[in-house]
Order: sequence, then structure tokens, then C-alpha cells
Amino acid sequence: MEEARNYILTILSLGIGFLTVYTMLRLTRSFSRQSPKNRAVRSSLVGLVVLSGLGGMHLLGSTSTLQSGFAHDRGSQLIPLALYMLTMAVILYLFLRVRLLLGEREQLKELAYRDTLTGLMNKNGMDHFWGHCKSSEPLAVFYLDLNRFKSINDTLGHHTGDLLLQAVGTCLQQFTRKGKRHIYRVGGDEFVIIAKRCSRKEAEQLALNMLERLNRNYRLESHDLFVSASIGVTISQGRIDPKRLIQEADSAMYTAKQLGSGRYAVYKEEGYKPPVRLISSSKAQ
Repeated sequence: MEEARNYILTILSLGIGFLTVYTMLRLTRSFSRQSPKNRAVRSSLVGLVVLSGLGGMHLLGSTSTLQSGFAHDRGSQLIPLALYMLTMAVILYLFLRVRLLLGEREQLKELAYRDTLTGLMNKNGMDHFWGHCKSSEPLAVFYLDLNRFKSINDTLGHHTGDLLLQAVGTCLQQFTRKGKRHIYRVGGDEFVIIAKRCSRKEAEQLALNMLERLNRNYRLESHDLFVSASIGVTISQGRIDPKRLIQEADSAMYTAKQLGSGRYAVYKEEGYKPPVRLISSSKAQ
């Protein structure tokens, strides 16, 4: 009777292990080609399946071992011990497999959300932020554009342009604040900065700080170039509308450009705050 029970427990444990591995492999098939949302859902399902499978196998193995633990016949303990060892082996395999899966997921996330040239987050990363931010959270949105970048690309080549973007990206990274301030490269020389819980006064001070760091001479191999930036700023009012906020910040940035290099402008429905100039006329020339 005891041997029959052990055989049944062994078959059930093997069945649970096989079903767990099969389900996990099915859920992770073509994982890299799935959308970020589908990958997140599948990863959660894999976690639930693995936990359920491991829990079931562990319960069967430990139950069989405990029930046969007081038997005097060593042969009667062989099957339960083998079953428990098999359970531990499958647990180890599933743990390593899930660890590998999570590592691949993080790598895919990095590739999908990060700009390889500057190290900043890209437009996909910004879309991910908009999809997860609170609908009424106060935000300040900055749209930053480099002046004369196209002429630098055209006259000195794309390699020099890439070096400039890398230098600007490195400079901007110091303004990131985990959970509060995020910086994205959304175009060739266009960057968007989103700051949470940022008042207008704080937003203007941040724009000034960024311009002070960005408006300078850049040593790019054999070239010594003075480059400045223009920044448009807008503050969210009530419910967040990502498209409107980006358009407002972009519009303010173009106003700052028209009034001269090295300036920022704050968007207001009735007009614009007078921009601030941070570089002298001699440097601008």
C-alpha cells in the first residue's frame, strides 16, 4: 500500500514538473519579439506558474519523505528520497531558467528604452513614462535643442556630430534624479526633460542650470566648438496631456531660438516669459 502511494506521488510530482516546464517554455517562446506590455504579462505568468509548480512538487516530495521516514525498511525510503531529490533538481533548473529569463528581459528593456549613443533614455522610454505616470501629477516639461547642430553635421561630418551628442548626453545625465527627474533623447539633437513635483520657479532655475552647463566650448578631437542650447518650458495644469505638454514645450523652445541662442522661454497661454540670455555677444559670435 505504501509503495503504491509512493509511485502515485512520484507520477504526480513528475507530471507537475513536466507541466510547469512545458508551460514556462510556451510562455517564453518568441519572448524577444513581444511588445513590452506582453513581455511584462508573460513574465508575471511565468512567475506564478513556477511558484505553483515548485510548491506542488515540494509538497509531494516532503509529504512522501516524512510519511516514510519512520519505516525500518531502507528500501521503502528509496522512492521517497529519490522523489525529493528529483524535486530539488527541478527546482534548481527552474530557478536558473527564470534567472536567465529575467536577465534577458532586463537586456531587452535596456535596448528598447535606452539611446545607445548618449546613454539617456529614448522616445520609447518617454512613452513608457507617460503610460505609468499619475494623471494629475504636477510636471514641468523641458524641450531642449542644440543650436547650429545641422551645420556642424554638414560641415564637420556625422562623426563629430555624434561626439557632440555624446558630450551633451554626459552633461545632461548629471541632472537626472531617480524617481523625480527623467531625461530623454527624442530626436537628432532634441532632448526632453520631465521633472515631477516641480514648481515654475524651480523649473526656471533648472533651465538656467542646464544652459550654464551646456553653453560652452566643446573639444571634439581636433575641433574646438562653441555650442549653445535653447530650452522651452511648460508646466502641467490639471490632468496630464502628454501630447499637449510636448507641443507647448516645443513651441516655447522655438520662441527662445528666435530671440537668440542660449535662452529659455516659459510657455503661457497669454504669452511668454522674457527669456534669459546666459552668454555674451562675443561668445555667441
